[in-house]
Amino acid sequence: MGWPFVGRDAELAEVRRALRGNGLIVAGPAGVGKTRLLDEVACDFRLRATSATSGIPLGVMAPFLPSIDPSPLAMLTAVRTVLAGRVVVVDDVHLLDDASAGLLHMLVQHRESVVVATLRSGERAPDPVVALWKDELLPRIELEPLGRAAVVEVLETVLGGPVDSTTADRLWTASAGNMLLLREMHFAAQWTSHGGVWSLDGPLPLSPRLVELIEAHLAAVPDEERRVLELLAFGEPLDLAASEALDGLVTVSSDGLRLAHPLYGEVLRAQCPPLRKRNHQRYLASVLDDPLRVAVLRLDSGTADDPAELLTAGRLATATGGVALAERLARAAWAVGGGVEAGRLLAEVLIFTDRPEEAEEIFAMVATDDDPPALRMMRALNLGWALGRSEEAAAMIEDDVSRSVLLFDAGKYDEVRALLSYDVPEQAAILAMVDAVQGRYVGPFPVVPPDPTVGLGFETTVFAEVFTYSMHGDLTAAERLAVQAHREKTEWDSMRATWAVSLAGLAQAGGRLLEARRLLREARPVQPFVKLCVLAQVEALLGNDARSVLAEAEKLVPKGQRPSRFGLWLARIWAGGTSPFEAAEDARAHGEFAAEAWLLHEAVRLGHAAAALERLGELASSTTGLLVPTYYAHADALVRHDSDALMEVASRFEEAGYLLLAAEAAAESGNRALFGRLMAHCEGARTPALALMTATPLTRREREIAVLAARGLTNKEIASSLVISVRTVDNHLSNAYAKLGITTRGELALVLSDDI
Repeated sequence: MGWPFVGRDAELAEVRRALRGNGLIVAGPAGVGKTRLLDEVACDFRLRATSATSGIPLGVMAPFLPSIDPSPLAMLTAVRTVLAGRVVVVDDVHLLDDASAGLLHMLVQHRESVVVATLRSGERAPDPVVALWKDELLPRIELEPLGRAAVVEVLETVLGGPVDSTTADRLWTASAGNMLLLREMHFAAQWTSHGGVWSLDGPLPLSPRLVELIEAHLAAVPDEERRVLELLAFGEPLDLAASEALDGLVTVSSDGLRLAHPLYGEVLRAQCPPLRKRNHQRYLASVLDDPLRVAVLRLDSGTADDPAELLTAGRLATATGGVALAERLARAAWAVGGGVEAGRLLAEVLIFTDRPEEAEEIFAMVATDDDPPALRMMRALNLGWALGRSEEAAAMIEDDVSRSVLLFDAGKYDEVRALLSYDVPEQAAILAMVDAVQGRYVGPFPVVPPDPTVGLGFETTVFAEVFTYSMHGDLTAAERLAVQAHREKTEWDSMRATWAVSLAGLAQAGGRLLEARRLLREARPVQPFVKLCVLAQVEALLGNDARSVLAEAEKLVPKGQRPSRFGLWLARIWAGGTSPFEAAEDARAHGEFAAEAWLLHEAVRLGHAAAALERLGELASSTTGLLVPTYYAHADALVRHDSDALMEVASRFEEAGYLLLAAEAAAESGNRALFGRLMAHCEGARTPALALMTATPLTRREREIAVLAARGLTNKEIASSLVISVRTVDNHLSNAYAKLGITTRGELALVLSDDI
């Protein structure tokens, strides 16, 4: 298929409006998509100025010149006659010869033609062209690079499926929203699909054409300045001075000099001869004072021989989640005599990259009688969780914190309380999880200072906090932490996958089912049990048969881990038809009252409000969960058939961020306007409650017109803005009203309040 046109609706509308006037100048850097924008515009003539024609009088107008050789005035008259009353698109107007530029100026000034032209920003243009916008004969707009969302849309349109977020981030950053660069990288890429999600296989793609385009920018740089560019490619940012010869190739930031575009660095590194590359790296290692950068430069140049330096750098890498680099540094330290400390760091990294067997081999090799408690805990958890050697793990653990983690997983909450104290932050974090499960959490979550002896293990504290907020019903706080953690794991594939699954569960709770499905398809965790549980529930909520997914999850249920059963119960309820009362009774028997309330509300959602009402009332008065009172209010309103109370429940769920629950309560209330507004955010959900008032989704054009109408524009103003007929606007609005079950613009504004 052709390269898709996305992300430029506003600019296209502006160009089409300009066609009803004199025209428009569209300016922007090379490759930003100026020509692609004007390809969407209907015109009578499309001209392209080039460097070759810029020195030939009326060169770009050659198709309209008489075949004989008349006088210059006759040629001008002939072209002017042909173009009069026509819509003319001129690409690269800055390359026009003076005669063509003068003629174009005349056509615009006398309103004889409508002229829409592209202009490369920063290029010198003929005076008559400059006068077009300087003298306000034509408006000028600046076309900015596309944002991340538009870049993702382009890639997913071309590939025919979703793109994983890491690949999207890499290509958006590398292309900087420039469509020419993105297109070249796409065609040079080695794409691979896992579960229908596309990702890059290998390094950032550089096609020969792309290299040629970048090298053309670098070719005129003198040798000394080229050395500056190469140093930046291997060590930016640097405290260097930039000469005029580097204008456009470098930028000055608060931390020093940087290359103007990330692809410059890719090309410079690829084309730098090996000997010069090593010399650059050795020089940079001798002048920089950043321990991590220095260690990597020495490693790359073959001069890394100090285990202490490598270990320091490895620990710094773990602190930022750069586990691939941390492993490389730890192995290098091990190889040059780093001993026990290098082995400990390497084993820790191996645990968090899901290689438990290799981690235990290293642990066994370097174990000593005076291993720090945190390190012993790491080894024990690796044995118990990943390798199933629970008895060995229990025998190895001596400190209360480590033992309490295993007890929490086993659901032995009273024993955890007997071991720990709220006065110690590390212990209070575990107690917070216990409180959240039992419906006793009041917050705030304890501040646990980073422990340099734990390193990557600190990630478990973040998981504990997200778990606590999720169980307590604070969706906003849980998502904020999970989004940040997921974003930070660009170089930590296994942990990024784990956080993607966590984010998917939170997105599902918020009603964003398609977002949850995309995250789950992207995630490739080594241990996929939790992913399968969430996926089964998501597919069931979308109205699909998810029994096969549930069956896969059932095969992988981890032994002795109570918290993992909460997600499994939800998957069983929605995908397998299990009674929510059976699940709630299991939670109650283990003292997990927050989970019990959650599962009882699933019964309410499935039409059993009367049977769940009494117990939900007891839990609402005896637990601290943020949502439990709303669960009870929901059941009570359904039993009493109280429409106003159901609308209040919908409002409370919406305020908490649980939009699918809010939409279900709105459907049960019979308020179609409220239901339509909430369902607009619930991405295809199909549940028993929603079936009471199913809304047909608006088409893209219907929503676009409805939003403008909700903002107060008349049908005539909408038609003018979108360059369509008033009759078309009338038809689309009528369809939107029918689908939303409303009759007035006031109701429309209420339904679409989030969009206006």
